[in-house]
Amino acid sequence: MSVRLVVAVWGAVFAAHAAFAAETEAASPEPSAPQAEPAPNGDAPKPAQKPAVETLLTLQMAQGLAVKDSPTIDAAEARIAQAIERVKQARSTWFPTIFAEAAASNTWISESDYDFAKRAASDGYWTSFALGTQARLQGEIAAFAQIVGTNIASVFNPAVQPVSWLVPNSDRAIVQDLVKASLYSSNARDAVKDQFEAYTISIVADWIVFNGFDRKFSILEARYGKEQTEAALAEAHRILLEAVAQAYFSAQLARENIAIAEADEAFNELQLKQANLRKEVGTGSRSDVLNFQVRVNAARAALISARQSYATSLIALAELLALPDAKFPETMDLAPLEEASLNALEPPDSDGLVAYAKEHRPDLQVSALDVERANAVVGRAKSAFYPTIRAQVSKDGVRDNNPEFGIDDFSTTVGVFGTYELFAGGRNVARVRETKALRAEAEHLARETELNVASEVRTSVEDLREAQELIVLERANAVYVKDNRDLVEKGYQGGVEPLVRLNEAQRDLVQAQANLAFARVQLQASWHRVRTNTGETVASLGVTEKADEKPEAEVKTAEPK
Repeated sequence: MSVRLVVAVWGAVFAAHAAFAAETEAASPEPSAPQAEPAPNGDAPKPAQKPAVETLLTLQMAQGLAVKDSPTIDAAEARIAQAIERVKQARSTWFPTIFAEAAASNTWISESDYDFAKRAASDGYWTSFALGTQARLQGEIAAFAQIVGTNIASVFNPAVQPVSWLVPNSDRAIVQDLVKASLYSSNARDAVKDQFEAYTISIVADWIVFNGFDRKFSILEARYGKEQTEAALAEAHRILLEAVAQAYFSAQLARENIAIAEADEAFNELQLKQANLRKEVGTGSRSDVLNFQVRVNAARAALISARQSYATSLIALAELLALPDAKFPETMDLAPLEEASLNALEPPDSDGLVAYAKEHRPDLQVSALDVERANAVVGRAKSAFYPTIRAQVSKDGVRDNNPEFGIDDFSTTVGVFGTYELFAGGRNVARVRETKALRAEAEHLARETELNVASEVRTSVEDLREAQELIVLERANAVYVKDNRDLVEKGYQGGVEPLVRLNEAQRDLVQAQANLAFARVQLQASWHRVRTNTGETVASLGVTEKADEKPEAEVKTAEPK
């Protein structure tokens, strides 16, 4: 159907529909009117009291409330906070690590080591005593040999004077050394303990000078991860806004069905009243009365079903709005269903909308960032083929059996350490290949997401075109069916048309009104689905620019084009 034909038909039926809508609304009771409650004494039922409506909830207000209070959005924002902290953790590797170590230990030595330590402590004194005694004895022998030699020489040489045969006696000194060695050895053995304490304190500064660009790519990976969670937050907004819109439109459709069922009930009640009057005066039959009674009951059954559907839709909407206990407030009501404007019948440009979606769909941004993260992971895997160089400075203190450290107990160590893994059984090569395969998977998924987005946009555009054609047709058909029902009703009152024809005309009217209500809602829902699939709904919120700020309750949405 061309645009001109659609506009022509729309203009032709618009005036007739205005009169039809005014008549329908006048004959229809309030959709949300409460049912009557029975009086305690069994008399006529009293009308139920309903709180006055204080808030008329529009779709924009509902979406704003959902974004503001949704636990799903709050969880996505918490994931962004986690990603921000992961970026800070990755950046911390550029700074040195300073840590302190302290240790205190008590060791009980074994019996064999204890005996060996005592023997070692006393053996020194006995060795010293043995060496001293040997030296003294060697001195006495040398002195005796000298005396003998001198006296023998004096026999053959009168010039040599004989000497005394007395040799210095060192027995007393040897005994004194023996006593001292015994005493010192005993004291040394007693001084050896079977346990000892050790105390150490160290302050170390360690800094990675080079690790094969692992730090660079780890920061990139964390940064892309943060941007990915921000895009995921925008995607959560997009899905939530669409869910709220569909629940809102579903509730509006249910309310329209309530109004249609109430109008049907009112029409058949009027016919039932007239049939009873005709029967009383003898111009009507009991069959007509029973017919209209059945039609009234059928309308009431449809009304019950519509009210149940409306209540269920409000519960679903309240859950999306995160209202307490998923209960829709009685002081809040939905705004009336908007009439479609001529702008809503303008045909959309599929190619232009697909191009717009490629720039604004958050899930496409998530896929693209997933590829960038995969590139960073490949870079980190390749860093294993480079050496790692570290610089370290430490201040170390060690004390035995006394924890009172002084400045003289500390030593300073400065060093540069390098490690290079020569062979790892092929682990590093396999890791690089794995990350490259991961990157290829991300690229393929990004391509799949792009095709899926284009398909969603084009499908929603076709659905919108169907809804545009359908509402023109259903609006014209509703006017025709209403005029036909009125003519048949007059013919029945005049005895020209049979009762069956009136029932058929009324059923056709109810069905035409239901179809028109569905077409009106479907047009609104189709336009919103197009805006959702192109990413326009989240672009209007600006969540991609400030992911850490919640939008206000009033959400501005663009008019359908």
